[in-house]
This record gives sequence, C-alpha cells and structure tokens, in this order.
Amino acid sequence: MPESTVLSELTHVDPPTTNYNTLKNEEENSGSPNESGFMVNKRAMYEPGAVMVCSQKRACCVVTLGFIAIITIALIVAFTKPGCPEATYTGEPFPGQSNHPTVSPPSTPPTATNGEEFPWADVRLPFHVRPLHYDISLHPNLTTRHVQGEMTIKLTTIEETTAIIIHGHELNVSQYSLKNKYGKPIEIIKFLIYPRHQQLYLGLDEILRRGSNYTLKMSFETTLKEELDGFYLSSYINGDGEKRYIATTHFEPTSARSAFPCFDEPHLKAKFHLSIYRDSQHFTLFNMPQQTTVPVEGSDLFLDEFQESVEMSTYLVAFIVCDYDLVYNFTEHNVKVSVYAPPNMINQANYSLRIASHILDYYDKFFGVAYPLPKQDLIAIPDFGAGAMENWGLITYRETALMFDKNNTSSRSQQRVAVAIAHELAHQWFGNLVTMSWWSDLWLNEGFASFMENIGAAVAEPGWAMEEQFIVEKMHPALSLDALLASHPISTPVTDPAQIESIFDTISYKKGASIISMLESFIGRNMLQEGLRLYLDSHRYGNAATDDLWEALTTVTKKHGKELDIKGIMDTWTLQAGFPLISVSLQDGHVTASQARFLVCEENVTDPNEPLNTTLGYRWHVPLTYITSGNPHNQTMHWMNLTDVDFDVARDTKWIKVNVGQRGFYRVSYDMAGWEALNNVLQTNIDTLSPADRASLIDDVFTLVNPFCTTIQNWAGTVSATVALDLSLYLKKETKYIPWHTALGHLFKWVRLIFNYPAHTLMLDYIHTLVRPHYETIGWNDTGTHLERLLRSEVLWAAVQCGNSHAIQEAQQRFSSWRTNNDSIPPNLRSVVYSTGVRYGTEEDWRHCWQVYNSSSIPSEKGLMLKAMAQTRDPWLMQQYLEYTLDATKIRPQDVMTVLKQVSKNPGGRLSAWRMVRQHWSQISQLFGHGSFTMGAIIKAVTSPFTSSFDLGEVEAFFKDVDVGPGERALAQALETIRLHIQWHEHNLDSLTSWLHQHLSHSQTVKGSGDSA
Repeated sequence: MPESTVLSELTHVDPPTTNYNTLKNEEENSGSPNESGFMVNKRAMYEPGAVMVCSQKRACCVVTLGFIAIITIALIVAFTKPGCPEATYTGEPFPGQSNHPTVSPPSTPPTATNGEEFPWADVRLPFHVRPLHYDISLHPNLTTRHVQGEMTIKLTTIEETTAIIIHGHELNVSQYSLKNKYGKPIEIIKFLIYPRHQQLYLGLDEILRRGSNYTLKMSFETTLKEELDGFYLSSYINGDGEKRYIATTHFEPTSARSAFPCFDEPHLKAKFHLSIYRDSQHFTLFNMPQQTTVPVEGSDLFLDEFQESVEMSTYLVAFIVCDYDLVYNFTEHNVKVSVYAPPNMINQANYSLRIASHILDYYDKFFGVAYPLPKQDLIAIPDFGAGAMENWGLITYRETALMFDKNNTSSRSQQRVAVAIAHELAHQWFGNLVTMSWWSDLWLNEGFASFMENIGAAVAEPGWAMEEQFIVEKMHPALSLDALLASHPISTPVTDPAQIESIFDTISYKKGASIISMLESFIGRNMLQEGLRLYLDSHRYGNAATDDLWEALTTVTKKHGKELDIKGIMDTWTLQAGFPLISVSLQDGHVTASQARFLVCEENVTDPNEPLNTTLGYRWHVPLTYITSGNPHNQTMHWMNLTDVDFDVARDTKWIKVNVGQRGFYRVSYDMAGWEALNNVLQTNIDTLSPADRASLIDDVFTLVNPFCTTIQNWAGTVSATVALDLSLYLKKETKYIPWHTALGHLFKWVRLIFNYPAHTLMLDYIHTLVRPHYETIGWNDTGTHLERLLRSEVLWAAVQCGNSHAIQEAQQRFSSWRTNNDSIPPNLRSVVYSTGVRYGTEEDWRHCWQVYNSSSIPSEKGLMLKAMAQTRDPWLMQQYLEYTLDATKIRPQDVMTVLKQVSKNPGGRLSAWRMVRQHWSQISQLFGHGSFTMGAIIKAVTSPFTSSFDLGEVEAFFKDVDVGPGERALAQALETIRLHIQWHEHNLDSLTSWLHQHLSHSQTVKGSGDSA
C-alpha cells in the first residue's frame, strides 16, 4: 500500500456518527455522500447523453485563461529553485500550527520484523494519542539478569485513529490488550515491530474516538543490560571483598523504551506509578517515596509500591535495586534529602548531603517555585557512563562526582562534586519542571543547568570565585569548539537517537551557559531571575521552546522600562553556529569595531553546513563592552546590531580593552598598536586589568595565532606567534589562578604540537623561565585559599613537565615514602607525586599504583591512579594498560575513556592508543553501545595529538567505511582539528623557533631540557 494511503488512513478524522457500510452504499448509489452544487454539475457533464453548451465569447475567455495559466506555471517551474528541507515536527503543535506529523519517506519502505511494511515511516511518533498515566510492575532478577514486566498506560485520543504507535526496544512483548473507558475490549488485529525506529505498531479493529480515554496493557520480558544505559546491572566490592550487584537505570535521551514500552518523547509527559519485586537483602528506590512494602506469598520476595509521580517525561524516570547505606537530613521546606552509597563509602557522603540541602533551599528562593517533590535522593553508581543524571527526585552520579573525603580528596575533585550537585539540582527546575518540547532545544536544559551550577556552587562555597572560574570552565572551551566548521547552532534540528546523542556536547552545555551569562550581563541578575520565574511558572509541569523563554524575558524587561527585543538579540546566538571576531582599532580617540564570523580554518574551504547554520548572514547583536586607560574601572557598552560601530573616547586614551570580564561570547583582535599598548599595561601595572580580563587577553591572542578566516570566503591570515609570546612574558609577574590556568593550557598545547621538532625543547625551556620563579615561591605545602591550592597543583606539574630537577626529585622522594612507608601525601599534591613517580619510576612502582587502584574505596584516589599509570614510559606496561580497557573486570567501562585520553596525552602512548582503538573498534563500540556519545569522545581523545598529513590520512582511511553513529559530528571535528594542526606548523613554526632562540640564552636551554607530557 502506498505510504500516502497508509498515512491518510491513520490520520483521517470522520464525524462520530459516520457508518462505513452506509457510506460505501451511498457512494455506490449516488456517487458521493454529499452530492450537490459543483460536484453534481461536474459529473453531469461526463454522463452519457449529456450535452455541453458553450458560447463563443465564453470559449474565448476559457482559452485565454488557460493560456495565461500555462505561462504562469511555466514561469514558476523555471524560476523556482530547490530550498533547504524544512525541519519536521511531529510532537505537540506550536501555536498556530497543525499537530499532524510531517513525514519524510525513507528511501525504502520501512519493514517490520515479520516482513510486512511498517505503516508509520517517521522516527517521531504520531500525535494521535498521548499518555496520561503509566502503571509499571517489574520483577528484575539480579542473578539471571532476567526482567519480567507488566505495564498499563491510560491514554487519551487527540485525533481519531485506528492504530497506536509506541516505542519499544529489545523487549519481548508477550501479551497486549486495549480497553475503552467502560472496560470493553478493543481487538488488536495487528502487532508489528520496527527495530530501526524502535517502534511498535498496534492496529485496531475500530476507531479510537477523539477525547476518549483508553487503557493499553502489555506484558513483556527483557534482560538487565551490559551497556551503561536503559535498565542495567552494575556492581561494587564491599568492605569484605565481596562483589555485590545492583540494578539501576539511565534513560536520557532515548533509553526508557528499552526498559518498558512507552511514548519516549519529552513532550509526552505523564504520571508514573511503580511496583517492583526484590529479595530481602535489597531495597528499591524510585522518583517518589515508597508507599508500601509487602512480602510475596510463597516466596522470599517483597513487593515495593511507590507513590504516584508528578507529570514528567519518560527520560526522567528512574528505579534502582541495591543494598546501600544512606545519610539524610531535611531542608528548610521539609524536603528529605538523602545520599546513598555503598556501605564502605558512606562516610564520604556527608559533604554532598550538606551542600545539596543548602543549594536546594537556595534554588527554591532563586526560582520562586518551590521544589515540588517530598524527597530528593542522590546516589552513587559504580558503573555510570555520564557524570550524573537529573532523574526527578532520584539523581544518579558517578562515584567521583558525589563522594568527598577531606583527608584524601583534592580541591579540584571537591569542586567537581559541588558543581555536579549544583548542576543536577538546577535541572529539577530546568528540564524536569519545565522540559524542552523536543531535543532540538536541549540547551534549555543543559545550558541553564551549566549556567546555574556556578551560581549554586558559589552559594555552597563562597570563597571559590566561581564567577571568575566561569570563563575558563565554560567560556573558553565553548569558544574553542565553536570556532570549527564542524560546530552547530545551539538550537539545531535532530530526529533520530544518534543525532540526539551527538548534541550532548560543549555547544549545548557550555556555549548555552555562556550566552545566558552574556544575557545576564546586559539585563542584570535581578531581571534575569524575574524572567526565569515567569518562564517556570508559566510552563510548570509542561514543555517549552526557546521562544517561550525569550517571551518571558522580554515581558520582564519591558515591565522595567527596557525596550529590548530579547528574541531578536538572542536568535543571532542560538540559530547560528559560531560567533564573531570583533576587530578593534584606536586612533586619536576614535574607535572602530567591526564584526565577522571567526573560524579557525583552512584556506579556500567552504562551509558544508552554511544553509543550516545561518539565517542572518553570520551577523550578531553584540553587547560591546570596554574600559580604557582613562577610565579602567568603569565599563561602557555599545550595541553592534548586526553592524559595525565606531565611537569616540578621550583623545589621549592610550589603550582600550574590549569585552570586559569576557562576559560576551566573542573574541577580540586589536591592531599591532593595540596589542602593544595592552602588553605594556600587563608589564607595568598588572592590577589595572582584572584576572578575568588578563585571562581573556591570553586566550584571545593565543587563539588568533591559529590560521583563521573572518568569513568563509575571505582568508584573513593570523596574528603572529611572536605577539602571543611577547604578551606571555608578563606571566613572570602573574600570581592568579585564572590567567595561569589559561596560559598553561595554551603553552603546553604548543609543546604537544611541536613534539617532533627541535623547537619542542626550546618551548619547554621558555615555559620553565615563566614558571620557575613561581615554583620557588609557591612551595610544596598544601595551604592557602581554594584558588591558591588549584594554582599550586598546576605550577608544580608544569615544573615537572619542564624538567625542573628539584620538582622531579621532590615528587620522587614523596612517592617513595608513600609507597615504602605509607606516608600520607597532602590531597592537592597527590596528582603531581603519583604521576611523577610513575613517569620516572620502575615497573614495581606502576604495579603498586595498580594495586592501590584495585583496593581503594576512595573514588577520587582511584581516578588519580588511572591518570598516573598513563604516565609510564615503559612501552610494555603502556600496552598492557591499554589492553586492560578491554576487560571490564580490570577497567570499568566508564573509565575506558579516561585511560585512552590520558595515554594519548603521553608522547610515548599517543600512537599506541590510536592503534588500540583502531584494532578493537568493534569491541569498544559494543562496550558502550552504538548509540553512545562516548564513542565520539574517544575519537577526539585519541586523534587530538595528531599533527601530520600522514596521521590525517590514517584517520580518514580508517573511518571511511566505519559507522560511528552519534560520533559522526565528533569525527568531523577531529579531522578538522588535525588539518588545523598541520596548517599551524606551516604558519608558525619558523617564527616560533626564531623567537625562542632570541629569548633564551644557551645556558637556559641546557638547564631547562626535559620530558613533556
């Protein structure tokens, strides 16, 4: 049957009183159920014996009109060009739009598992019915991994239909039935499965009437998965050395369908009720509190039943079977907050409990909408692919993202815990209470949670300068990725699970957070907060799109007398890929600033995504902020409304610094006089500029050394490497963490880029001249503020990388005392000591770290061991370590990425890691599941060190015929990065080498020689 016919039958709506047998008889007898007017006259013209009469005047008119119509059609055909395909939306209709799905037929008709044509071609579900309530009963067996389930869904009909299409993946559905609201059965005459779209089709023998409710019941079986999504099995080793199993879930974005049949799209919210069987040694958790638990007659099992949930999306459902311990307390609003962990780790849960309760109370006040559930659980999962997951009322975390031991965990790891907790708690409002209508607007969830995580962490830990850290943790990584052609707009069309997985990336998270921070910078925290409250209150328990947020913020800004077109401004940042480079010049008090898209790119390259990536010609509404030499402490702002600008400052102004505090999501380039003037400020009066402004100058100038173009058609060349190196000389005076973190990232990236060239040693020697004065003053005592401890860790490791003999000896001595005498190492020195000990140590040193990794119950310590063991210079140990990643009993799947990434950073391991991935691609892909975004991260990790045409050819040749699934975008970014590395050498190696020779004496060169990571 043609698709158009099938879809017509599925979506056709007839009056309730229509009888199809009567209709057929009427058509046979009279030609139409409503035969009058034009249709009667038209048929009469073609009946036998009918005579058509037409006057000469009328005939001339008909011929003339016909000729005009032919000419018009010909012109339309001649001048109409094919345009971009329109994105389809098959979910809840936007205002003014139909809710009929738009189906793009596949190249071949979809075929069900029984060989029949599957009657629905779209990867999105139709909007014929929607769920109201799920009643789920599960019996998982943690020994056999078998899961028996029953599910009852209460549905309501939106459009009359004779079919129900629902998601199901790797489920064995054994029984199914449908009843109307009176309990009368409706026969299901056809049941089809289409694995490609993970859909089930139930064909019915009667029409489901619009506005009526029905009950669908299904019995099914499945198994606890081995991959880290869906309903899967995990394990941990308890204090007695016994292996204990737990069953847990991870459903985002599209894995709920593998645990139970469901309408697995975010806009199809419903309430959930769960009953789950367990044995006596376990207990169970769900999004809601437990309601009852009763023994099952004739067995050793118990049945736990939970309270009904609020309306939520399927990807937020979570349930767990485990034997953990817990700590708990109550918030100011009497919400029970609990942290669950294995019994031998529960003493590391108190910090998380304290700050989670504090942040939850703060968010209640900040958002102006009370947390709606009676409890909030946080639980550590031994095997977990993501960092954490915001399941409503039951947040799951990696152990390293939740556990903290003040005597063993570093400041960096402590910050990761606080940030992860603040992020997931923010999701309880952004994502859970109000959910994006479709995954194209994922950034509404992740961008806002990433923005709020710094605010929440700052509330929990006021001394951490989280607002300053925002630019290095969010802004800089986002700018780096968004400068590639393989980037994508924040709001980007996605349809299938692989595409959805691929946008869980830096753009959705960190660029999303960065543009919200920029928005806050020009409307203010108070107005942003009021707008968010309006948005959340207007859409609570529902769904929203990006425009709904802009509408709320526009309403608030107008209320306060600010006539800002928030949608018009922000569309330029969400609907276009990339960002602008603002080119600034100052001459006699006159400033000119021009904008153009910034790309690090090759010469003569075209943007393959340009029709998708821009609707505005790559122009932006830019809030241009600046300070000057005459007024360095008060910023001024000009709007660049899709245009360039010029303005005047005092005639005697010596310098101008644009993008104050780097709150704007753009880069700034100055003419040579501008760079020289700012460099002079850094050299002569460093505190004139804030640490954030100093970091932004470093980040901009080192990035501009890359080959870049300001438009795709206009090759713009580069800022010379000597400009960046000249500016970096001021670092000898720098004492703050944010600028140093930024600078060391760029400087050691250059070290890796020139590893195979003589300039490699010169570059290490130069970095050593910058670091050595600070190494000598900062010392090995683990004291000071949070930022001072972070800075010490980075400076000590930089000194080791540069071959500082004192740093290496000190680290080796501490490593030896720890290994031999079990002497304690201060938490913030451990990373440097462990890594140095392995790098310059023996096989026995490596084996000791391996033993600690396997025996430690401190997650942060295990993480440090994984990184340290990757520092070995022994090729045999390196290869053995890589092979351990293929054995889940040695390296957990969640940690495989960490090992591959760290080995790739080791000059002696980069080729080994690449060969490992290439040789075992199928096994690694199976380990994570073909739909996992982890595969994209692995591709980028093992190819990021490559810098030659030979490397590029190898990567292109291997992936030419490999299906990378959600890793497709990451692969494109990896290939683009390698090409840029090649071009970087062509443009910068000679000038870099010459500058280094001029600034280093022969004695400094000899003294600074050493290894690099």
